[in-house]
Amino acid sequence: MKLGIKVNADQASFTRLSEANPPLVEVWFNVNAADGYTELFDELKRRKCDVGLHFWGKLDDHIAPNIAYPDQKLIDGSIALMRQTIDIAAANRFQYVNIHPGAAAKSKVDYAKENYTVTGDPVDLETATELFLENARTLHMYALSRNVVFTVETVPARITRGWYDEKARLNPNNIYELPASAIAEAASSGLWIANDFCHTAANVITDGPDVVWTYLKGFTNHVAAATKLIHLGFVMPPYNGTDNHDELDNPILNTDAAVPNTKQMLELLKLFQNRDDVWILVEPKKNHVKNYRLAQKLLDQAFSI
Repeated sequence: MKLGIKVNADQASFTRLSEANPPLVEVWFNVNAADGYTELFDELKRRKCDVGLHFWGKLDDHIAPNIAYPDQKLIDGSIALMRQTIDIAAANRFQYVNIHPGAAAKSKVDYAKENYTVTGDPVDLETATELFLENARTLHMYALSRNVVFTVETVPARITRGWYDEKARLNPNNIYELPASAIAEAASSGLWIANDFCHTAANVITDGPDVVWTYLKGFTNHVAAATKLIHLGFVMPPYNGTDNHDELDNPILNTDAAVPNTKQMLELLKLFQNRDDVWILVEPKKNHVKNYRLAQKLLDQAFSI
């Protein structure tokens, strides 16, 4: 596995790159502002590290990209932005592009306010999943032709207004994003996937952490062969379908309330012990370098057992 760190096109990211000197960097990439990443991309190429672009963007009128909703204009526009991101990755000789799978409903997105607003009734899950698989395969084949790995990532069952606000988790919203089962179908059909441990665990709404762990462990085993990217995180109470971006030194990781907790993380990571084709990183809300080093210790522990 190749361990990395998350960056954006800001000065703080240059500082964390200098401090961590990671072999992998994943970029929070807003394709609508692609020209603003030139300096960062030059630095990443100078470092000769692996680079992935985590796709973000929006269409006209703040419509969120979506390849799973039966609106041809929306699908065409979304695919165009994703293809543009793949082209940018290829032009810079970056390694992968990662996307979220889309949703059964159409939404508007406001990145400044960290909020999605559903704008219409959802379609049935089967219709949305079929569209997602069809369009993801198109993008997968296009990425292959550009020598770029294309991954689709698990997402939580619910979302909050304020993505990094722990209090917001008490008021979750459903924007009908596709469940992890759709990602499992993608894996079974030959596509590559990104398993965000926290997002996958947040597919389960329950009172019991054992139920969450059973699901996460089973899913991770099932899709392991198709997994190219891992976001190393965990969910903690309430298990209401929302995610969190906490840090790897949270004491809760030493208890059964966190899923996966430290022991469970080690068990999951061992599945990838001999995989040199998998990238992994942490997405904390702060202290990226510290969490990068904590993740390195976890990997060392997992692979030395």
